Amino acid sequence: MAIDSVNVGGLRIGFERTGAGPALLLIGGTGMPPIAWQACGLRDALVEAGFDVVAYASRGVAPSDAPPAPYSIPDLAADAAGLLDRLGLKDVVVVGYSLGSFTAEVLAQLRPDLVRAVVLMAGAGPLTPLLEAVVQMESDLIATIGRIPAAAAAFQTLLTGLPPATLREDETTVSQWVQMLGMQEQMWTSIEGENGQSAASADWLRDPYRMQALTSIRVPVLVVAFEYDLYFPPRSGRAAVARLPNGEFVEVVGAAHAGLMTHPERTREVLMEFVNRSKASS
Repeated sequence: MAIDSVNVGGLRIGFERTGAGPALLLIGGTGMPPIAWQACGLRDALVEAGFDVVAYASRGVAPSDAPPAPYSIPDLAADAAGLLDRLGLKDVVVVGYSLGSFTAEVLAQLRPDLVRAVVLMAGAGPLTPLLEAVVQMESDLIATIGRIPAAAAAFQTLLTGLPPATLREDETTVSQWVQMLGMQEQMWTSIEGENGQSAASADWLRDPYRMQALTSIRVPVLVVAFEYDLYFPPRSGRAAVARLPNGEFVEVVGAAHAGLMTHPERTREVLMEFVNRSKASS
C-alpha cells in the first residue's frame, strides 16, 4: 500500500489509511514502520471489523522526517495529535505498542478530545532495574560513539523479543530473526531518528511523575502484557492498571516483548475484543 504524507508542525509524517468506520490510530514501537501492522495481521483484521485504520511512521522512522535529536514523548504525542487534526479525526481508538504506548498515554492526557479508548501494549508500567540498565546502555553508547551500533540493537531486540524457549531451542526461528533484524537499520530515516527516539524513551521512563499521571486518563484503557517481556512484565502492566480509573489488563501467555509479531493470533484476539466493545458503545 502506498504511503501518503502530511505536514505536521513543519515535519513530513508518512502514514497509511485504509478501511471505513470509526477511526483507529496505530502507533508503532521504536523504529517500527507502518507495514509491521500489516505483517502481523492486525491492520487487516481491524479493517475487516469495520474500522478506519491509520498507521504512521513516527518522526525518525522512514519515510517521515528526522529532525535533530533529542526527541521527547510529548513531541511524539504532538505529532500524533497533529496527524489526527490534519485528517479531521476525533473520538479515535488509539493502539500503541512499546514506545508507541508511551506516546498513546501522553496523547490521551494532552488531547482527550481526540481519544475514545486506548490500548497500551508492551509499554505500561514503572521503570524496573533491568529496564534502567538498558536505558543507560543506550545512552552511554550514543554519548560515546554517537549511535547504537546496528549489531547491538539487533542483539538487544533478539534477546528481549523472543521467549526463552525459542531462544534456547528453536535455531530456525532465531536464524530467521537474525536475518530480519539485519535490515532493522534501514527502517530509520537517519541516525538522528534512532538517537532521538532513544532519548525520548529514556527521558520518559525516568520521569518520576508519569505513573501518577495515569490517573488523569478517563477513557477506557486496555493494558496488554506479554508473559516473558523483560521490559514490561505482567506485574508492571498490573501496576499501571491499578492507577487507571477505567483500566483493564490482559496477559498474553508464552510471548516476550515482540509478542505482537510472534503470537499474532492471540494478540489480535485480545485487542479485537476490546476495540469492538469500544465501537459498540459509540
